[in-house]
Amino acid sequence: MVAACLAGAMLLTSSPAVAQPDDTTTSEPPTTEPIQGEDTAERAAREIAEARARANQAAEDYFAAESRRDTLELERERLATEYDELAAEVEALRLALETVAVDRFVASGSSGIPILTDLREPTEQLHGGVLADVAAQTGAISLDDYDEARRRLADKGDELDDAEVELDEQKAALLALQSDAEEEVERLRSIESQRLQDEAVVAALIAQQREEARQASEFERRQAEANRVRQETDIARAAASTVDDTVSGNQGASGGEVGGRTGGGGPGTNPRAGGSGFTDHTMICPVQGASAYGDTWGAPRSGGRRHQGVDMLAPTGTPLQAVIGGIVEFRSNALGGVTLVLFGDNGHRYYYAHLSAYEGVPGYVVQGQVIGYIGDTGNATGVPHLHFEIRPGHGVPVNPYPSVLYAGC
Repeated sequence: MVAACLAGAMLLTSSPAVAQPDDTTTSEPPTTEPIQGEDTAERAAREIAEARARANQAAEDYFAAESRRDTLELERERLATEYDELAAEVEALRLALETVAVDRFVASGSSGIPILTDLREPTEQLHGGVLADVAAQTGAISLDDYDEARRRLADKGDELDDAEVELDEQKAALLALQSDAEEEVERLRSIESQRLQDEAVVAALIAQQREEARQASEFERRQAEANRVRQETDIARAAASTVDDTVSGNQGASGGEVGGRTGGGGPGTNPRAGGSGFTDHTMICPVQGASAYGDTWGAPRSGGRRHQGVDMLAPTGTPLQAVIGGIVEFRSNALGGVTLVLFGDNGHRYYYAHLSAYEGVPGYVVQGQVIGYIGDTGNATGVPHLHFEIRPGHGVPVNPYPSVLYAGC
């Protein structure tokens, strides 16, 4: 496996998609002070790791802003719907009041409709009493309802305007964060193209990545153990409790421990917790070369969806490789655009989305074989990246972030 990661890392020097260093377009990140006892390879590996951390943080900031934008768009849609409903209610009340006024004055023999015009002539002024009678027969509650509906409509319009302004501001901030993230990825690719030509640096970097992945795995193990203990405690309390069946039946949905949306013993309604605790130790990085990514599992997306993968930023045309040997199928859909599915020899299924193009033909591929290229098809227009999913045992998706991190991406 180390050999596979080493081979993937060394491909950076020959891949046509890797940005070559260019002093006129890409500034070199600041160098770090050497640590006592650290050799040249270790320092170079640390510089790469720090550059990756900066790129990943920029990606994390971008994807967080993207989630915020999608949330604001959902809020704007909700407000627009409520505004339209209120406008229809106001119009219905207006028509109802107008109909009562017309009927009443026609019955009185009046030649005008004072509720809609001024009382100018003496004869019309005599009909003021009829107007008052109309108001009385219409009912104070109906008139009050009309006034109240108009007030709520005005308030909802102001709320909708504020939401539009906030959404526009968020879109502008998102563009700035996208630019920052793409610049960090270019810096990372530049420094890696220089440093990773030394095999000692590659070895040192892999060692660092393995240690980081080990620490992340240990942290997840401890979290899973804590969750297990909490679940067992809650189950014991529920068994000993004399609370009625209704209260007991709601425990999973509200507490997120037992009987949640992911099944018995699942994480309940917390979308960030669902799918956690799995790390694929057999796969290599799906992106050939440097990329930037963050843990966006469960983050809100447009249309009320939740994110079920990891998004990896890289320039259009960056090669994508088979994370494991298996059978690849080329597919497409509205959200993912140009996509493919890899049925791994290890029994897992992998999904790649937003590709710009395929490489080769469907069928059996070996681990590390190029199968496609980064793009922005589907709903990713303007933001080249790979949306990557893992479905262990061909089942439901799990958070791929720990696996991508372990693979040394």
